Amino acid sequence: MENKVLILTNDLDSYFSCLVLRYLFGCEIAYFYDFSTIYYNRKHERNNIVGVDLAIEECFQTFCNHIVKIHKDDKVNPLSININIAENIHRGKFIRYNGKFNEFDGNYLSKYAGSTLLMILSLYDAFKELHLAGHTELTETQKKILMSPDSYFLGYYLPSHWESHIAFRKFQQLLGLEMFNDVLRTHTKQQLTSFQYINKLKKSIYVVDYVVDNDGQYKLNTELNLEFLKEHFPMLEWDYINNITFSKKYEFQQMPKQNILHLESKHDLEDRVFSFAVIGQQEAQRTIYR
Repeated sequence: MENKVLILTNDLDSYFSCLVLRYLFGCEIAYFYDFSTIYYNRKHERNNIVGVDLAIEECFQTFCNHIVKIHKDDKVNPLSININIAENIHRGKFIRYNGKFNEFDGNYLSKYAGSTLLMILSLYDAFKELHLAGHTELTETQKKILMSPDSYFLGYYLPSHWESHIAFRKFQQLLGLEMFNDVLRTHTKQQLTSFQYINKLKKSIYVVDYVVDNDGQYKLNTELNLEFLKEHFPMLEWDYINNITFSKKYEFQQMPKQNILHLESKHDLEDRVFSFAVIGQQEAQRTIYR
């Protein structure tokens, strides 16, 4: 990962992940993608670019936690580090028989529903890098913050939805995330959801335009509570976002959410696709080149 440049997307999952990769490997954020436009200053060699929390269809390196298949045999980006690809998770179909579900394996509800952040921390055995001075484990507040991107904790509270709950347990063991069980056992779903919103952990990252010497420039802004995050993860450079500006952009065509129930494969979709993700059992979101 040394000397790689990163594509940041528009939420805490991506930004936190970028800061971890910066801390571990010295990676710089060189692109920002808001799912309609990509901002940059200069182009880099493709093999030096890494997407972060981004379902890139082409052969770019990327960390991703999205479902990128409609059918189990759909082709995928071979350079994508994505547990849901490794586990062959796809939209799938539920068939009821005598009140029970069939075709569970590989189905949408059996997905890894956690964040890219937790996947990266597990992959690089980096949780210990986030321990505060004098601590040998994560604090309770740190754990609640780490479970907030993509609301990882929700799977724990879905025992009536047995498919999702089984998947939660499966991927918890696979990634070594049992460390969060003490918080999950002592907090309700409502308490952790409130924690997210009170501390502004669900806010977006976005671009604002400004002018320098008559030239258009693009600066990143966010309502994420960076001071709160800095307090609990002081080893990471949370103010980094305030120093990032861009001078160029490329606008993709963002397609409206599309019903995919009638599609046999994502390859039934036309056009040259840049990013594609299944966002529910019935819909997918994609951007295409103009």
